[in-house]
Amino acid sequence: MFIDKVMHPAVSFMNKLPFKYKIITAISVLFILLILPSRTIFVNYFEKNKTYNNQLVGLSYNTRMQTLIQLIQLHRGLSNGYLNGNAKFKNEILQNEKKVDKKLLELIEFDKQHLAILKHNKDFVNAISNMIPIRLSNLTINTTSEKIFDIHSTIISQLIKTFQEISRHTSFSTSDNMQINYIAQLLEDKLLLLQENTGQIRGLALGYFSQEKISSEQKSTLLSRYTLIKALEANLFDNKVLAEMDNYLTLQKMITRVTHKLDEILYIIHKNIMLVESPAYNSKLFFKQATSAIQEQVKLFNALSQSYASLLKKSQHDLLVELIYALAGFLVIIFTAVYLTVAFYRSIVSSLKKLQTASQMIAEGKTKIYLKADTNDELGSALQAFNHMSHKLDKNISFLDGYKMAIDETSIVSKTNPKGIITYVNKKFCEISGFTEQELIGMSHNIVRHPAMQEEAFKELWHTIKNKKVWKGIVKNRTKDGNFYIVDATIIPLLDSDGQIMEYIAVRHDVTELEKSKEEIQKQKVDLLTGLPNRRQLLEDLYIAHKPVLLYLNIDDFASLNDFYGGKTGDQVLIYLAPIIQHIATVTDSRLYKLHADEFVLLFEEGKLNEENCQKAVNEIINLIETQTIDCDTRNCVSITLSGGIAFHHNSNSFENLLPYANLARKVAKSENKKFLIYHSDMSKESDYQNNIKWINKIKEAISQDRIVPYYQPIIDNRSNTITKYESLVRLIDTDGKVISPFFFLEIAKKAKLYTKITKIVLDKTFATFAQLPEYEFSINITVEDINDEEIASYIYSKLNHCTHSSRVIFEITESEEIKDYTFINQFIKNVKSFGAKIAIDDFGSGFANFEHIIGLDADFIKIDGSLIKNIHKNEDSRIITEAIIAFSKKLGTKTVAEFVHSEEIYEQVKAMGADFSQGFYLGEPVSEIKKIKYPADVDS
Repeated sequence: MFIDKVMHPAVSFMNKLPFKYKIITAISVLFILLILPSRTIFVNYFEKNKTYNNQLVGLSYNTRMQTLIQLIQLHRGLSNGYLNGNAKFKNEILQNEKKVDKKLLELIEFDKQHLAILKHNKDFVNAISNMIPIRLSNLTINTTSEKIFDIHSTIISQLIKTFQEISRHTSFSTSDNMQINYIAQLLEDKLLLLQENTGQIRGLALGYFSQEKISSEQKSTLLSRYTLIKALEANLFDNKVLAEMDNYLTLQKMITRVTHKLDEILYIIHKNIMLVESPAYNSKLFFKQATSAIQEQVKLFNALSQSYASLLKKSQHDLLVELIYALAGFLVIIFTAVYLTVAFYRSIVSSLKKLQTASQMIAEGKTKIYLKADTNDELGSALQAFNHMSHKLDKNISFLDGYKMAIDETSIVSKTNPKGIITYVNKKFCEISGFTEQELIGMSHNIVRHPAMQEEAFKELWHTIKNKKVWKGIVKNRTKDGNFYIVDATIIPLLDSDGQIMEYIAVRHDVTELEKSKEEIQKQKVDLLTGLPNRRQLLEDLYIAHKPVLLYLNIDDFASLNDFYGGKTGDQVLIYLAPIIQHIATVTDSRLYKLHADEFVLLFEEGKLNEENCQKAVNEIINLIETQTIDCDTRNCVSITLSGGIAFHHNSNSFENLLPYANLARKVAKSENKKFLIYHSDMSKESDYQNNIKWINKIKEAISQDRIVPYYQPIIDNRSNTITKYESLVRLIDTDGKVISPFFFLEIAKKAKLYTKITKIVLDKTFATFAQLPEYEFSINITVEDINDEEIASYIYSKLNHCTHSSRVIFEITESEEIKDYTFINQFIKNVKSFGAKIAIDDFGSGFANFEHIIGLDADFIKIDGSLIKNIHKNEDSRIITEAIIAFSKKLGTKTVAEFVHSEEIYEQVKAMGADFSQGFYLGEPVSEIKKIKYPADVDS
């Protein structure tokens, strides 16, 4: 089924194509699918090749920049010697400056042809500007060697920064190859820094050798360069990376020469400057030795540059080879696919032509066909199956002709084209409508449309069949002489091979007499089962009533009674109840009505029943009905309970609204486990916007004005008959002082994001109350959503952590089908129990008593739902389930609490069953303040 849905779009598309184009489409899709990854390979090739070329450009920048830096370093050394009194360096300085100018022009020209970024590079522009004051022609007698040295160093630093910027633009040190990355890092800064510091120490020492004395500050300057060179020398090379290169030995030799030369000049500086006060070493010899060390570094730099270029070219070559192999593979796959596809096409086209020819013959009405199969594959089997089909088809056509004749004789049949024009009618259609076949063919069905049929009905009909669905319904039609007839119609859209609507066929059955009978029944005002007046009669009586009062009665869980005992027993219960309630109606001077299913309504006039006397009167009525059904002894009699609702005439200007108002009051009473309630406006749970806004504002005002309060209901210890615990229940106090149940506002509070505030208020006030009542434990209701809300859970942990009576706290978790995963609930339980708190499962057994919840949750108490307890004295099933819960809980070492204990009889029975605690209106109603008053349990004790 799932595969059919997934394949449906592709199959539908293929079904619209000729076979040859299906093959072409399939090979085209295959080709596209191959092209897509090949495109990725091409893109990858060009991107990587572009990166390699950029890196080669960066290398060219690097070598040119290194040459320029080397010349500037030489200029610095010569200038330093010249300014310290060695006039022989003058000619060499002039030659050096010519070389610097030439290399600088070459670099700028190279940049114009490639990145064109030097003119925008601040460091490079500053470096060129700084070259002007160091030229020999700009040196004066006031120019100090220290100043010139600093300017040279600044220029070289700026050129190194310039190349680092170029490096970022050319991805110079960004590669998957560790060798390339390592060499790039050497070329980018490490070798340049080593060369620069060597040049600096050459220039400094050259000047110091011409001095008679060297200050401690000058020695400190030399020491800093000395230390830096040693650090760069020590951390310059990673033999693990270099060892994998082809020219490793050559590079290793060059490294050795570099370190040897560095060690020589560092030794001269250490011995002849650092350890003496008056240097005594030939400055020109030192200049030559230092220059030789720099030249070795330049050779190493050039060798690494060549290695970098070689590695990049090898990577480009490998990338090209990879591309060629991939393309070759794709070409082989495509050639093979085309070859096999052509072979496949030629293999099956002959059989397909046979099937095509045979299909044309069937279209012409020739069904006796035999096809010879030339292959042993699936197409050969298809040809054999076609032969079998043609034989069956020939037989079935004969049967279909018989069926057509049978339908024509018994049903009203017509066919229309997609526009609704009649193309065929059978004899039966003409007989019942009075029209002839000639009058009907070519007309739309409007010719028999009755004016009583609404336009909307036909819009819905056409919407259904145009969407290729079958429509069924009752239609009232007009005969030619103006009379009417009613048909039960089925209209079927017939589709062609492309899935498009070809025509509609309508099959109808005459139900005129049946519909007339239904109308007569509907016109009656008496319930057929009980003989009592029905809803129609009630509405008429309400229309003429003066000050009506409605008592709406409903059997609790009547649907389950029907499911358990059967519909026949359910009807017998209603028949049994009718005279009992009718007698009550006679005695109370009211009128009784039987509405839908198990609904009864008593209609009073105000005075016979008013708000002052209704509490007692209605309780007596309900108790009388329940008592008579409980005490019955007949075989088919069952015990029932009722819930009721009352609506007074002043609840609405329109008395028709009293019926839904009374029903709403009855629903609220049932949800609150009460026998009945009187309707008031707060019960209206209209879902329109204004009602929601009203309640949201009311809740917000109650929060801001501190009118969200907990009420406390006592819980009795069945062994000592004393109050040991209280359950905290949230209430909203209205502006007129009326106490509103959470039934009316809690769900709206959740939707308006106010629920968390209400929860925190209840927690705060409950904790504060029982901080002053150390003799009682207290319980607070929380839901699975509360536990899963990090804000509320954290707030609970904080309250427990900061209170001194956490061991008296019980959290009641409502038993729920939503509990699929106990992990986060058990974590919450573990957390609160670490503070000494306890856990109770609330409403256990409320519709799906699941013993798995007791095992899955580490609970201290099980609160047995009131729907079981309230009927325990008269319902054997409730008693058995309650006993099972108590027994199972005792084996687990878990205490039980019986809820909804509403009478002494119930209280005694749950104690006898072994329940540990009891709770209910008989033992104490919820109160806003806990006072030392006598409850029934206290009296018994």
